[in-house]
Amino acid sequence: MGQALTRAVPPGLLPVLPPLGHPQEHQDGSQIIHLDSQDDITTLQEEQEKFPDLSKLPPELAINVLRHLNATDLCLASCVWQQLATDNILWQGLCRTQWQYASIYNDTSKKPLLYRNVYLMLDEGSLTFNSDASQGMNYFITKGLVKNDPYEIARFIHGTSSLVKSKVRQYVQGRQDIVEYLVSLQNYANTFLPNALRRFFSKLEAPNDRGSYLQRLLEQFSVRFCQCNPSLGMTVDSVYVMCFSLILLSVDLSSPHVKNKMSKREFIRNTRGAVGAEGAVRIAVDDDLFGCLYDNVFLRGHVADQEIPLEKGCKQQFVPGYLALFL
Repeated sequence: MGQALTRAVPPGLLPVLPPLGHPQEHQDGSQIIHLDSQDDITTLQEEQEKFPDLSKLPPELAINVLRHLNATDLCLASCVWQQLATDNILWQGLCRTQWQYASIYNDTSKKPLLYRNVYLMLDEGSLTFNSDASQGMNYFITKGLVKNDPYEIARFIHGTSSLVKSKVRQYVQGRQDIVEYLVSLQNYANTFLPNALRRFFSKLEAPNDRGSYLQRLLEQFSVRFCQCNPSLGMTVDSVYVMCFSLILLSVDLSSPHVKNKMSKREFIRNTRGAVGAEGAVRIAVDDDLFGCLYDNVFLRGHVADQEIPLEKGCKQQFVPGYLALFL
């Protein structure tokens, strides 16, 4: 039977198989690579998964890849791609991302500015500030990173999150001129009062006591809030009183030592009396406002905490039965 099949196929029609391990060429010139072993397959996969050599890419594309690295990884990358990883544009982006403003950015006497050295000095200064606030600020000033001016210092502190808030409070607590500029740099337009207060305390940490420093902070915040929201028709005194009411409510609701929590009805009555609203229509409007203030603190937590969207960080996932009566 086998001999019959062999005779049935004319000579020259059977394809000649190439030896194993050699590429087979098609009529169009392309080749098929035959892998003899599992090691060849593994080697091919490793070559495909290997990180590309950035030096062989266009400079614009390579810099765009390195832009996603932080300072530590960028320093490591400079061991392989020194010319690319030390690019001044990359380090300028890192500086302005972590420290949005520094006086040295606009210092024309130090052009051209090597931002890699600037980043290292800013990082060293931040570490020093977080250990000793006065010594750290003195480092920033002596190195020419920040001018010894209240407005320049306020802009620098306002534009970075690398400084520990407790150290910032220790430094500005005795510098009222810096505090005034820090408050003026914030914008509370179209912001609900408790959320604005959280944003305020995220920049200027609230003190542990109710001393004169807290009073000065709330006075300046009240003035700035009214400046940003003139259409609300609120006075500085009424905003100041409501801020204190919100702080007291926050302590009352969040403290585990307070057993009998303040109800919504009690908060509205106490705040209405403190603000001193007059007239039936005005009282009805204020009652709605005071009720919204209570709901915001009850659901989102202390006004001295960082501002967190309700859907992302709700402090109260359910309403206890005895408190639901007052909502």
